[in-house]
Amino acid sequence: MALKDFMGKTGVAQPGEAETPASLRQPAPPGGAPATFLDASTNFSGKLKCNESLRIDGRVEGEVHCDHKVVIGEPGVVNASIEADSVVIAGQVTGDINARSKITLDKTARVTGNLCTPGIVIQEGAKLEGRIMIGSDAGRVAEKPTARPAPAAEQAAARETEKGAVSTPGTRPPPGPGAPPPSGG
Repeated sequence: MALKDFMGKTGVAQPGEAETPASLRQPAPPGGAPATFLDASTNFSGKLKCNESLRIDGRVEGEVHCDHKVVIGEPGVVNASIEADSVVIAGQVTGDINARSKITLDKTARVTGNLCTPGIVIQEGAKLEGRIMIGSDAGRVAEKPTARPAPAAEQAAARETEKGAVSTPGTRPPPGPGAPPPSGG
């Protein structure tokens, strides 16, 4: 029934048919209907790779990798990391999301995880628990993890080395100008 909705059915129940829930009668996203559709009766666990657009109204656990748009419908529950060109969320997602172009959180979205994208739209009412990395380089950063910064102690030692004031354990660096003379201790 849900697949018919995306292929042009009016959404009006015919005699003898159960009426389709409103969340499944939503208009297809711009650019046409998604090529892959996991309806509300679907439970998937594992690594999902898709070369075309994808709509999830069911339950997915694991990883989602898509070359195009991923839409999480209002009934959708996703416990997975998501990587795609763009991501639109109206349902619930627990996991990190990396989008190469844009992430959109609909007013019914409930997201727990970090978002990384060059562009973002968050509608009033959406709930997000996590961090957002946004900007023109965010999509590229999502693809390549950056090196972690050195701990503060190593950074401080590097600065001292650059200044030429290297101290070894158990010794004190020479006093700077205007410093009191070292005590006799």
